Amino acid sequence: MGESYATQLEYQQSLQQMNEQMIHQHPDVEFETNIHNDHDDDGAYQPEVEEEDNEHDDGAHQPEEEEEERDESESIPLDYIEKMQRYDDMKNKQPLDREAPQPSKSGNSFSAKALARIELLKIVQKYGGGEAMFDSIETWATHWTDMQADVFNTDNKAHKWPRKKTLEHVKEALNLNNLEPNIHSVELHDDRKVSVPVVDFPSSMRSILDDPRVIKHIMKGLDPETFRPLLTQDQLMKDPDAIILDKDSGYLYWDGINLHCPDSSSCDETLIRPFPVIIHIDKSHSDLFGNLAVAPIQVMPAMLDVDIQQQVKAWRQIATIPNLSSGKGKDGKKTTDAINKLKDYHKVLDVALSSFKETYENGGFYWKDQKGRNVLLKPYIHCVVGDMAGVNEMVGHYNNCQANCLIKD
Repeated sequence: MGESYATQLEYQQSLQQMNEQMIHQHPDVEFETNIHNDHDDDGAYQPEVEEEDNEHDDGAHQPEEEEEERDESESIPLDYIEKMQRYDDMKNKQPLDREAPQPSKSGNSFSAKALARIELLKIVQKYGGGEAMFDSIETWATHWTDMQADVFNTDNKAHKWPRKKTLEHVKEALNLNNLEPNIHSVELHDDRKVSVPVVDFPSSMRSILDDPRVIKHIMKGLDPETFRPLLTQDQLMKDPDAIILDKDSGYLYWDGINLHCPDSSSCDETLIRPFPVIIHIDKSHSDLFGNLAVAPIQVMPAMLDVDIQQQVKAWRQIATIPNLSSGKGKDGKKTTDAINKLKDYHKVLDVALSSFKETYENGGFYWKDQKGRNVLLKPYIHCVVGDMAGVNEMVGHYNNCQANCLIKD
């Protein structure tokens, strides 16, 4: 019982002190003295005494529940007291580590090696590169400076090598000037003009034949000295043990040689060789509706085997057919009839294959083989590869024809 009285007394005293503190800190604000005082005039604590209900009371007595509600609403919240106590504690609190670190250094403290790489970081970030690009450039620069310390030294502007100058130097050094496309303008039936880039066909094919990584992949059934099959058509048909290998095993390969090349009895087969090619045409687009679309025309020598045929270095792009439906509505169907659309396509296709056609009509082109011999190559189309829609458009067929294969020759 005594402990309960003492606890209540301490609680009332703490509330009284907090109230006095708030009045002292904020003299301009009126605070209600909401401390319930259970002390008499002498300061002695008077415990509460429950009084019996008196039916004869004159009404001055208030119910106990109303007094408790009034005391709770008038007293200071405990969370406020705790917050004020926390603020008092934090006023004089100090961190354990009272020693300030050394001030940051300026950018002038970096070495030239570090500044160069920091500048490279900015360049890579500017053009959207990442960690792999930065590491590749750093490795490249370190490699070449180790090989030759002054590789990037430039005494004046004339010694600088920007991108354009580098490409010009490569073309001159490798004799690749003829691989630069020529732009041809073609007028369509509705007076629109399109540009068709065309690459020189003989130069493109020489760049493949001069590549040692490619020329070693001549089909095993061909004679590398003549580009002709080792077995004749009769030998393949009459020999029951003959193995069908690559394209040279087909009868069309011999038919093409007999049709476009002189007879072996009237020429030196090592100096006049067949040069069959495979042409691939397929339209490709980079947007959802096909407006940003082109149809590249790629060519590969047919005497190469199937392994190298699947690699990029065995192919050359000799022309590009632009999107002839651009500006004609979605899918190019707006006010364009099928006949005029097909005529426009074949008109552009004629220009795209103009270099190949010119080479064929001139009798072929010359190439120096690995032994330095001046060899005449007789080009002709062995087959054309593409999807059904593209090949049908190229040969003028309806797309609903009952074709059973994707290759037509």
